[in-house]
Amino acid sequence: MLRAACRALNSKSMFEEYSIIEKFEVIDRGVVVVIAEVTDRAPGEVYRVKIRSASEECIEAEAVKEWLLCKDPVPIEKEAYVLKGVHEYDLQENAVLVFF
Repeated sequence: MLRAACRALNSKSMFEEYSIIEKFEVIDRGVVVVIAEVTDRAPGEVYRVKIRSASEECIEAEAVKEWLLCKDPVPIEKEAYVLKGVHEYDLQENAVLVFF
């Protein structure tokens, strides 16, 4: 995990960013972040991402897409990413997931 300032990410035209709506940790796998949008990224693929906090601090990580099935009260699939080497306590509230 690499922490750095995110000042270079201010140009949104080169990056795709998504609000993290939920997060939880899976022991020995990393933290899972859930986004509200559905993208065309392939499940099981590894993507380079940055997690940007409200204070403009970034964490670089590898993210693997998975589908998260929720039953609330009807089944809903949500897009989720496992962030390897990152812990739930590393992510601040209102962080965004940035693909670059």
